[in-house]
Amino acid sequence: MQLGGALIGPATNAECDEFLNAYKPSAADQKYGPWYWVQFGKEEDGVKAEKPAEDLEEGDSNRVKLEKKGKVLVDDLVKQCQHIKDTAPVRSNKAKKLRSQKELREEEYVKFNEEVAKIAKECGIITGKWLFYPTPESVDILWSKIVKALAVEDGVLAQTGAVHTAKVSTTPGDSGSYVICVYCDDSWDKETVGKVFKTLVEDLNCVSSAYKIDAFTILGIDSKHPSGVGSSLYGKNDFMTREEIDESLSRASKAKAAKKNKTLEEEQALDGEGFDPASESEDEERPRKKARN
Repeated sequence: MQLGGALIGPATNAECDEFLNAYKPSAADQKYGPWYWVQFGKEEDGVKAEKPAEDLEEGDSNRVKLEKKGKVLVDDLVKQCQHIKDTAPVRSNKAKKLRSQKELREEEYVKFNEEVAKIAKECGIITGKWLFYPTPESVDILWSKIVKALAVEDGVLAQTGAVHTAKVSTTPGDSGSYVICVYCDDSWDKETVGKVFKTLVEDLNCVSSAYKIDAFTILGIDSKHPSGVGSSLYGKNDFMTREEIDESLSRASKAKAAKKNKTLEEEQALDGEGFDPASESEDEERPRKKARN
């Protein structure tokens, strides 16, 4: 079902194509806002398609609760990091039993992440997303893969049971790239988040470098945060090595090339089909029988 810039699955491949033709990110006019959406949910099975936590209304009680408690944590982290910068040495000194700024900051980051996780779970804000930053030339292709993998009932993302929403920005950002978010239902179910990542890589040939929790988005934690805390909960190498990713992409590339060659061979084999070329014996005049004496 299409609904103003959104496709709600289960949908057929034909419905996906219709949606993708009508709502191309590269040609969007923002009539339906800053995002196009695809969602999958079968209410008869108790699975309802809902928008992720970061897109909750400003006045939502759970969001307000997270913002209020989270602000205390964020302010304290910034204060602690500034104190470390002002008092701790850049390098550790074992003789004087002094720890480096980096060691002390990392310790604060671990505590901060644990506290945010605790509050987020209390507030029911546990969704997060694998992030992609496609160029204007590649955004439509990547978005098409994700839409069909999620909206169609037997799509590879729908089959994970852990992804029910994805969205794409309708305009590029300051860097010139678009943003695509593929949401996981539970950010702290690491095994399932990893399963989604592997599905993206192995089945769709899409590699995300970072997974960000919605709680961080709501609290304003990004790569330029003054505390220096990492804005991602997971990275791509938490689930696959660089070699495994490269090998998977290489296999996909070879399979695509083989398919292309096979299609070309089939076209060549069909070239001229419908004609029944005459054999040499049919082209030649048959020899006449000699008359009997």
